[in-house]
Amino acid sequence: MKQLFSENNFLGGFQRKLGLGLLTVLAVSGLATAQNSSAVVSSLTDNGITTTTYSNGQVVKTVADGYFLDSAFYKNSNVTRATAAKRYWKLTDRVGVAIPFCTTEEDNTMFLKPGAYNSLSINHFWGMFGLGLMGGYQNFGVRDDYKGPNSIIAKNALALASGKTLKYDNVGSYEDFYLLVGPAVSVPVGKKFSIDADLKGGLFNTSAPRFGATVAGTDGADQLIYRLSPSASKNQLGGVLSVDILYKIAKTWSIGLNGQGFLTSTPFTTMGQSTAPGSNIILTKEGTRSHGGCNFGLALSHTFGENYGKNTVYSLLPPPPAPVICYTPTIQGENGKMFDYGSTEKPCFKWKSTSTTAQDEDFVFKLYKADGSGTPIYSQTTKNQNLCLPANVALVNNDECSFYYYTVQSSVEGKCLSEATAASFGYRAKPVVAIAATKPVEDQYMFKIFGGSTATRYFGDGVRPRRKARKAVVKPATTDAAPVVAKKIVPRKKKRSGVTTSKTVVNYENVSTNPTIVWPKDLPLPKSPAVYEYEVQRLNAGDCKPTGTVAKYKFYIDPKNPSDIRIIPDKKKK
Repeated sequence: MKQLFSENNFLGGFQRKLGLGLLTVLAVSGLATAQNSSAVVSSLTDNGITTTTYSNGQVVKTVADGYFLDSAFYKNSNVTRATAAKRYWKLTDRVGVAIPFCTTEEDNTMFLKPGAYNSLSINHFWGMFGLGLMGGYQNFGVRDDYKGPNSIIAKNALALASGKTLKYDNVGSYEDFYLLVGPAVSVPVGKKFSIDADLKGGLFNTSAPRFGATVAGTDGADQLIYRLSPSASKNQLGGVLSVDILYKIAKTWSIGLNGQGFLTSTPFTTMGQSTAPGSNIILTKEGTRSHGGCNFGLALSHTFGENYGKNTVYSLLPPPPAPVICYTPTIQGENGKMFDYGSTEKPCFKWKSTSTTAQDEDFVFKLYKADGSGTPIYSQTTKNQNLCLPANVALVNNDECSFYYYTVQSSVEGKCLSEATAASFGYRAKPVVAIAATKPVEDQYMFKIFGGSTATRYFGDGVRPRRKARKAVVKPATTDAAPVVAKKIVPRKKKRSGVTTSKTVVNYENVSTNPTIVWPKDLPLPKSPAVYEYEVQRLNAGDCKPTGTVAKYKFYIDPKNPSDIRIIPDKKKK
């Protein structure tokens, strides 16, 4: 709860007390009408907020001047806000050029020309509409045309003092003072612009201009030819229409253009010697002429005394009804049960409510065939927590497997529907008759031939033949020399030649039922004797994937005798 204090309170504490009293009366009277004359049960005022409880159960909070409900209270109390129009004061000053507008005959009376104006208005607004006062001042000069040949001065001088030199009086300008009262309108245009219109009426205090002419008399005194001066009765009724186009330059300040139109009447007094021959009578006349015109200038306005809390009523609404919640039931029994082929048993289904008020629930049961259609083949709404399919629901109609699933949902008064819980069941297919044993599948082998090297000779069984040891030459023994010991001759190792190695490349790959090595008919023979590698793998009878290597060795082949394939055994370990 927060309190607002205005630094520019226009009428002080009295205005606040008066506004609070009027606000309370209006709120209570309006509420009484809306509530069909409901009686007040209780009324409590605390910290600027009056809480009123009525016999029909509605609670209204009335906020006093200078207070407002904070956002936390507003959100937590479930209230609706109905705020009256914002109240504030607006002071506007206008200054510019004043332009008179009269008929030709009236212009020849006072010969007015444009002048200046300054007006000040203060209005109190209730939203867009306001009421206030306007005071101002405007003046108009006098044109030199009053000295012209067509003026009344020239006509009188021609009749009274022909040929004499006229002496013109000093000129006093035309002046208006006014104090007006009336309504005002302020229309916002967007966030920055506004259009203000004031229509005011009241009292104008007008002063006609002062000008005239004299000529030198025979006795030394000046002879009056003509003079116009203000009348003694200056107060007249009039009105002003003012329009402002304002642009907000600050929170409470605006500047813009002003246009005014005014209308009133002006009394005046004329004096002059009678133009009758030989007459020395001075004639004095009182006259009145209409006076109007347009003013154009600048406007500067200032708002103050804004009040956002006045006449703000927060009505507590009845709490919304508690939301209806549907709880998902639990499936009871076996999920995925399979019935034997030919079974005539109709499945029964059970579930359990998870709500504390199961007596208010309806259960929606739907049965689907698991064929992807998504359309139920049977549905039923029941209050029971079990259900058996009726006899007219056919499930099995062929010898193949049939699968089904069902869903159960909870519903309360048709206001909600829970998530679905599901389970499935099915019927087995017709048993398959045993088939006599067939001939076992013959084993298959995959073999690969790798091209490894070329050879110019056959290496036999891989065991190098031993060379005969050279016989030692025994020289004849001498009697004096020491006995000669025969030297042991060690045969030299001979490098194996005739084989050129190369990179191993798969030359051939095929599947056969015979793992014995045979040179393929569709594989070209080498141009010269060569050594190849041979790899055999057994294939699985089910998916024909290799299960392991059966044999892997090298063999020698001579293109001149391709049927004579000889296997080269591995080297013996030392």
